Amino acid sequence: MKQLNPRCATCRVRDCSVLRVCPDNILEELSDNKNYHHVERGGRLLTEGELGGNIYFVRAGIVKIEITGKNGHPMILRLAGPGTILGHRASYGNMQQPYSAMAVENSYICSITAATYLQLIEKDAALHQGMIQLMLEELRQVERHAVRLTHFSVKERVADTLLHIAALYRYQSAGNGIHVHLERQELADLSGTTREQVSRMLSELEKEGLVKFRGKHFKAFNIEGLQQLTALHQEELQL
Repeated sequence: MKQLNPRCATCRVRDCSVLRVCPDNILEELSDNKNYHHVERGGRLLTEGELGGNIYFVRAGIVKIEITGKNGHPMILRLAGPGTILGHRASYGNMQQPYSAMAVENSYICSITAATYLQLIEKDAALHQGMIQLMLEELRQVERHAVRLTHFSVKERVADTLLHIAALYRYQSAGNGIHVHLERQELADLSGTTREQVSRMLSELEKEGLVKFRGKHFKAFNIEGLQQLTALHQEELQL
């Protein structure tokens, strides 16, 4: 659903994205050439293998990034929150999308065409450099994920996933918890394990007082305790 288009210069998540390096004239041009949409939970933004496509900016909400795994099963690589840019890797030379992207929660998304994106990075060196740094950071995330799978135990990987979710959903200890529209299999994909192991580890972490949940409602996270559980290998993630 298309919505009234907000201006990029006053975007509430500008400072946590590559837009923070853009001068006013580029932000104005970007505002004039983008569309603003409300994407309901389950709505698809990108499809793995498709050629080209638009560039998307997550203004609010949560999106899952996934690829096709063994036997055609979709496997989640990561969750993306406000400030994330998607689709840019397929904009050069009409390449195939390397992953699919789907809204996990109701989200507000801005989009521009690949042609507009390429024009903007050609005009502004700071934006171009910012996008290069973004792609390098995405590569670093893949490397960190590989380290987790290699060096973290299953319990540590599940704890790390819970910390990731708590941060993305902006969990506050004084609040009522968060409701996460993720199935156990999706949590397993994020943790690099099986659905059965995730269920077992969640029960174990709850007994230890590190998380409190009922179904998809995570009532409480012991952030400090979860951080301590994963602290042993944190230096290995500083790649």
